[in-house]
Amino acid sequence: MAKSKEAELKLELINVGHGDALVLHWLPKTGKPSTILIDGGPAGGAARVKDTMDKLKATSIDLAVLTHCDADHVDGLLAYVRGKDALPIERYWGPCVPAFRRHAWLFPPRVASGIDKAVELQEALPAECAVSWPVEGATWTSPDGDLSLKVISPAGRLIERLLLGNDALNLFLQEPMPLGWLLESAEDEPDDEDPYADLRFAISTTEITPDRVPSLPTSEQPASVGDIAREAQSNGIEPEFFGNSVLNNTSIVLLVEARTGGRTQRLLLTGDLENFAYLMARYPMGLGCEIVKVPHHGSYSYVESDLAYDEVWQWMRPRAALVSANGKHGLPRREFRDAALRYGTTLFCTSRRTREIVTGPLTQSCCKIQYACDHQAPVSLKISTQGVQSEGIACARGNLTGAMPVIEVRQHIVDPSPILSKMAETEIRKHVDWAINWLRATLNERQNRPADAGLSPLSVKTLSKAASAAGRVGAATQMELILERAARLGKVWLSPGSRHRRDDNRNVWTLPNKEETKAFTDWLDSFSVIHLTVTDRHAGSAREELLYAADTTWFANRFAELFSFPVAMFEDAIWPILVAHLLKAHSIGMRTVGNSGYRSSGESIALILFKEIDAETAFRKLVERLEAVVSDDLADYLTAIARFAYSSSGPPPKWPPAVDLAVTLSRPETPVIPSGLVKNRYDEAFELLGLSTNAAQVRDWIGHVPYYMGPLPEALLRPVFASLILSGFEFLKRYKQPHPSRQK
Repeated sequence: MAKSKEAELKLELINVGHGDALVLHWLPKTGKPSTILIDGGPAGGAARVKDTMDKLKATSIDLAVLTHCDADHVDGLLAYVRGKDALPIERYWGPCVPAFRRHAWLFPPRVASGIDKAVELQEALPAECAVSWPVEGATWTSPDGDLSLKVISPAGRLIERLLLGNDALNLFLQEPMPLGWLLESAEDEPDDEDPYADLRFAISTTEITPDRVPSLPTSEQPASVGDIAREAQSNGIEPEFFGNSVLNNTSIVLLVEARTGGRTQRLLLTGDLENFAYLMARYPMGLGCEIVKVPHHGSYSYVESDLAYDEVWQWMRPRAALVSANGKHGLPRREFRDAALRYGTTLFCTSRRTREIVTGPLTQSCCKIQYACDHQAPVSLKISTQGVQSEGIACARGNLTGAMPVIEVRQHIVDPSPILSKMAETEIRKHVDWAINWLRATLNERQNRPADAGLSPLSVKTLSKAASAAGRVGAATQMELILERAARLGKVWLSPGSRHRRDDNRNVWTLPNKEETKAFTDWLDSFSVIHLTVTDRHAGSAREELLYAADTTWFANRFAELFSFPVAMFEDAIWPILVAHLLKAHSIGMRTVGNSGYRSSGESIALILFKEIDAETAFRKLVERLEAVVSDDLADYLTAIARFAYSSSGPPPKWPPAVDLAVTLSRPETPVIPSGLVKNRYDEAFELLGLSTNAAQVRDWIGHVPYYMGPLPEALLRPVFASLILSGFEFLKRYKQPHPSRQK
């Protein structure tokens, strides 16, 4: 039985001298082949493009791509399209010409000529050809679905800045053109009155068609154009090439995926890209490509302004790299060649060497001169289920598949790269920002739903799932590390984890911002008196340590209900904020309190905090606020609490309704009795704060309540009640307060 045919991809790097012209010819298992032409080299490349199409027996060009407006890419493509034997072109991708023509006054004749040729190319295309200017995210797929091209650069924001930005001049004054700003958060979206809203929307669709670009004003010229030229020269930019770095670094970079059998193989076609900062940040783990078309004919590679051969080739690390150059402008550079080989890449070049240096110095910066690469020939590769095969020999081999004699071993030590460390740091910071924003959005949702003090914080596992759903696969696998970074930055609370293993069950929640902290302290300041209980008598003696040792159960639940910050984080993250405020804004008194009458075997400490300067002022305010409470309710409660203090039998007295005076944070089911009712009850007098003239009468009444039920006089009900609060008495404040997020 005949073996079924498998799909294969043929790649032809055409020998056009100094320039780029590349053809991808896709032969699917079934159906019509697809042909993609990428650039055409200099003007003389047109004939060789035609010869290549004939060799491949192509009948049409499904997609033609001009990566950027430079003569050694566009002239040959223009000449081919104008030729009588040109194949029909169904679709064209090219650089967004209006983004450059807006700055035409900046370009010297050499650079301006390339832009003009790109315009002529578009005008020469067949009328039925679909023309668009792609940005990051645009895709093309073969009819069978097994070959795809995806644009991964330029970023839409870069083209938008060149089209519409008032500050685009800054991009021209540095070489290479800076791209790091693309890693920062975008500014707010324009409003509905934006005259260029339709153009911005077209950019967001990843393919801009000429009809979507309105007439744009020329970019603003400074008073002295000469000053710009001098500044550019001071930055090392040659006048003849001013603006060329902008053209190079807006190259259309293509990620090609070919599925042959059950295997997908990737190719990266880089145009003349010089600055890899954006791509390395977008894809910090690399792209896993088998083949790379060498950027800019083997010229310099940068990460922002730093020369970065090793970093770029360590990031790309392909099995094979293709370069098209013939020594013009000193390209390819030997440093590029050495870096690529250090990372296991096999090199193919349209210039073939005629000299091998076994030992001796390497004195030339251009590898074409160093190795006397005088023979010119195209590079032909076949990508199939069998892997990648070449019809010709490689100019230098990296990964070897067979045994070969060792001629010489050279050691090249690569220090840890601060550039790659910076890129990794940038990527982590982006994930940290995403996690913080996601947690805050979840907090806002909870705050707008019915209050529930029992809601827990989120687990690390939950955030990992959310990251996967958002397409952040890298973040999903490193979520615990990302959240630890966010916690160190003071942005989130993260529960303790294991020191020895990853723990997806750790809990996390956002920390309060300034507005929320202000709402916390405002709520705290709404109380005249706060009562806290320290159940361990030996927890400390200083005010701050006692506050940290206090029972905050009631407080934690109340904050979870009012502000949607979970109970689990209160002690570690919220209470320290409140303690700092209490120490500044409240006076604090301490009293030793027995827990259950004279039968008590232990003691606790009552902390009474009040906003007023002294207890007497607080006492007067409490008495005034108790005027709204029914006297019988107060009398019944005071009698019941006195009896309970004596016997500790039966249920705790029920708090009288309608009293809205203070907060206590000890256990409501076991009231802490005022020290005057318990401590040394039969041996000495006790102090009741605020009661200076009636203290003896009140003490006498308390002592006799267990034996008869006579009530306190009407005039003493409110003063006694207020005094018990200030003397360490616990009660639970019961009232409803709307959530701060829902207050007008």
